Amino acid sequence: MYRLFCTILVTFLTQLSSVVDVTVDHVAAADVDFDSQVRPILSDKCFQCHGPDEATREADLRLDTVEGARADLGGYAAFVPHDPENSEGLRRVLSSDPDEVMPPPDSKLTLSEREKKILQTWVESGATWSEHWSFVAPNIPDVPEDPSSWSRNEIDRFIRARAIAAGVSPQAEADRETLIRRVTLDLTGLPPTPQEVDAFLADKSDHAYERLVDRLLASPRYGERMAWEWLDAARYADTDGFQGDPTRTMWPWRDWLVDALNANVPFDRFTIEMLAGDLLDNPTPEQILATGFNRNHMFNGEGGRIAEETRVENVFDRAETTGTVWLGLTMTCCRCHDHKFDPISLKEYFQFYAFFDNTSETGRSGRGKTAPVLNYLDEDQRRRRDDVAAELRSIEAELTAPRPDLDNDQAAWEIELRAKLASDSGSAELGPWWQLGPIPADGRRAFDQDLGPEAGVELTSSVGELTWTKRGDIKDGVVQPLPDTVGATYFYRKIESSSKRTIQLSLGSDDAIKVFFGGKEVLAKFTARAAAADQERLQIELEPGENELLIKIVNTGGIGGFYFNKTSESVFGLPTEVVAAVKTEPQKQTPDQRDVLREHFRSNHWPQWKTLAPRRDQLNKQLAALEKQAVTVMVMDDLPSDRRRQTLILERGGYDKPTDVAVQPGTPAALPPLPDDAPGNRLTLARWLVSPANPLTARVTVNRYWQTFFGRGIVESTEDFGLQGDRPTHPDLLDWLAIHFVQSGWNVKQLHKLIVMSATYRQSSKLSQASLQSDPQNKWFARAPRYRLPSWMLRDQALSVSGLLSPELGGPAVKPYQPEGIWAEATFGKIRYTPDSGEKLYRRSLYIFWRRIVGPTMFFDGAKRQTCEVKPTRTNTPLHALTTLNETTFVESARMMAQRVLQEKESQTARLGYAFRLATARKPKDRELTILKNRVEQLRRDFESTPEDALQLLSVGQSPRDSRIDAAEHAAYTVVCSILLNLDETLSKP
Repeated sequence: MYRLFCTILVTFLTQLSSVVDVTVDHVAAADVDFDSQVRPILSDKCFQCHGPDEATREADLRLDTVEGARADLGGYAAFVPHDPENSEGLRRVLSSDPDEVMPPPDSKLTLSEREKKILQTWVESGATWSEHWSFVAPNIPDVPEDPSSWSRNEIDRFIRARAIAAGVSPQAEADRETLIRRVTLDLTGLPPTPQEVDAFLADKSDHAYERLVDRLLASPRYGERMAWEWLDAARYADTDGFQGDPTRTMWPWRDWLVDALNANVPFDRFTIEMLAGDLLDNPTPEQILATGFNRNHMFNGEGGRIAEETRVENVFDRAETTGTVWLGLTMTCCRCHDHKFDPISLKEYFQFYAFFDNTSETGRSGRGKTAPVLNYLDEDQRRRRDDVAAELRSIEAELTAPRPDLDNDQAAWEIELRAKLASDSGSAELGPWWQLGPIPADGRRAFDQDLGPEAGVELTSSVGELTWTKRGDIKDGVVQPLPDTVGATYFYRKIESSSKRTIQLSLGSDDAIKVFFGGKEVLAKFTARAAAADQERLQIELEPGENELLIKIVNTGGIGGFYFNKTSESVFGLPTEVVAAVKTEPQKQTPDQRDVLREHFRSNHWPQWKTLAPRRDQLNKQLAALEKQAVTVMVMDDLPSDRRRQTLILERGGYDKPTDVAVQPGTPAALPPLPDDAPGNRLTLARWLVSPANPLTARVTVNRYWQTFFGRGIVESTEDFGLQGDRPTHPDLLDWLAIHFVQSGWNVKQLHKLIVMSATYRQSSKLSQASLQSDPQNKWFARAPRYRLPSWMLRDQALSVSGLLSPELGGPAVKPYQPEGIWAEATFGKIRYTPDSGEKLYRRSLYIFWRRIVGPTMFFDGAKRQTCEVKPTRTNTPLHALTTLNETTFVESARMMAQRVLQEKESQTARLGYAFRLATARKPKDRELTILKNRVEQLRRDFESTPEDALQLLSVGQSPRDSRIDAAEHAAYTVVCSILLNLDETLSKP
């Protein structure tokens, strides 16, 4: 590796020096292109002080516009076409006087001799000006001719023409084992099985590869694989973030995303639904759910946080995420000032911000369920709910339908009952409370023993020196405090009733309670608590005349307490609401009262009621259970027109520093305008983004998909298509792909198929010395890229080849193995990680629980999921190897992979060949097989001499071991399988 690095470095420096020496004096006018050569110089070296940002602009000189560059500044201009002598800007650049030279020495910026020569030649040749390439709508370029037979589609013709011009020859096609492994990993995120490899190798037809591609595009694993980059862009996680980091339930949005990708929803519709699905006419639950994209951001609900500060920060995030994902523009700096490089002013930023400023979110935390929310049921759940509701409506109609005979009988019954109630003297009459105690006694003894009055109350009797005391001050419905004496206190009252009736009581106690009614114990509860309403509910049947109620409250320590209240009453065995309805004159009865009377009468006088009513009750329970299955997901909405916020420009982005400048929703002037009559809402913005006239969205999107398959975009700065971003290496190809994408109906799968069917994609990744010297970074795509697979894909690959991978799709997040104490340390001991068990341990990485303050520990080079990220990072450190060699999932996968090959193959040669093929998709060479045989034999001997080491290794992970397999042999094959899972060939894109 070190020798290779030195070779690359020396080659690069040699080439660089030769370029500088040769080209400084040979910059021809015809070779100077403003957009690709001049503008980058001005942007890098001049715009800091003379760019779009008016606040930092010096000398009133603006060089990001042709008007500013040629403006009369008092008898001179920065750049005068064809006139280097009178071009003050050029004179300053070429000056050696430290008081005049530009950029000034204290800026730490300098122009190379080549850059100076480019500016000089540009001015001499007329100082022509053009718009920045990405802000100009793409035109269909001519597809280059390819006289060779190498090209398979238009992509290849662009690639080959540019490669040949750069002196690089494209590589031949990779072997078929490499191709199937590459395209299967790229389209599904999983390796091919040996059976799939065999089937592909056996298919000798011209369309074998295309059939393979079509099968993979149709696989549900495609959506899981393609969702990963979207989760990074959407800053998706299972928690809010910040110190408390409460859990949220956004996983239904993640499942919607996978489903939409699998269904190949056209990208324009996909965009509109994610940004504004709630604003469509009669939106479906899925279209509303899609807007969770812009609720995936972090949410600061920490104590002391000002709600408006959080709300404004969330709106900033939505605007900037949208700018990154669809426009490829960096907008964050515009919170405070005009963009220093790109044509986006502070005002235009807040106009863009205004599209997201009118959701009903207030900034107050709902701890993972902050409104607006959707209580989401999936299509199957909704279908079952609707079926139950339909049957329920049918039964309700049957129960409430007019029935003349029954209705006449009911009217007569009401008249008779109303007369009986009129003769009743009224409700039960509660007498005053009498109190005995507190009687000191140990808590348990005080509860268990009769301390005097429980067999019968005589108000004239006493317990020791304690006598009954009348307590007219005790009020029902209020907690009555009691002394802190440990012991029992009795409360007694009489209840008078003119007729037989039922009353409901609400009771509370500090601590234990017993209730006696009519001389019988009807409630006993020994507990420790503070008294409150409804701790106990009791129904008692009053007899005509005088009824006695005795309550014992036992205090086991501290201040005691007692609560009593009569909550309802019924007479003649009738429910309270029936009595109230009958007492109301018929013409004054409410619809609810009429329903109560009809239901009560029919339930007692109509035989069919006994069949229909239980079914109704059963259906109501089913309906309630189905509604309980709904998952609360945060989504977007807009405030009604009479409550819309006025968006004000905020001074330096401060939520508490609004200016008096109000803005309406709008887009940057450098891009096509919104339709004149369109409302200023998110739906208008979404439609504008996917308008064919928008020069950025299609380019940005196809570039990001190109990055998915080649590791880098045609524009390497995937997140920045502005003036500080990279120029496209193949501008015509980028434009052709963008136009083709739009013309295809924004068909993502068709675009992916076009890419993977190309000869460019199918090239070998072998690196020749010539390629190393001429194109070390592979920017001309004249060979297939080779880089480490993302860590999530490595985990899924290990589970797949071991046979452990769960096929389950979707659902709540899962928690696989993780080192103990990680969450506790990050949360000051407040949150502890408890791994799942069983199949949940082996779900795809897409479904792993993502705590925002400390992400899954087995993922390196992953997005932080705190802000939008669209460009992957790649590092190569010992931590990677330590993970893939020692992390529980990888060790267990090696163990189960070994068990698989030992169970499925008989001979050593077959077993090692099978293991090698599971990991790499190809058969091992003789030399490789010999190395593996020697290694497994040595390992077997080692483990036979130390059986405890074998058993320790085979105990890693929860999956059961086949005890019929010799432990030493199983351990030896486990180590060999771990070696195979850690080969560069296994870890790298093929």
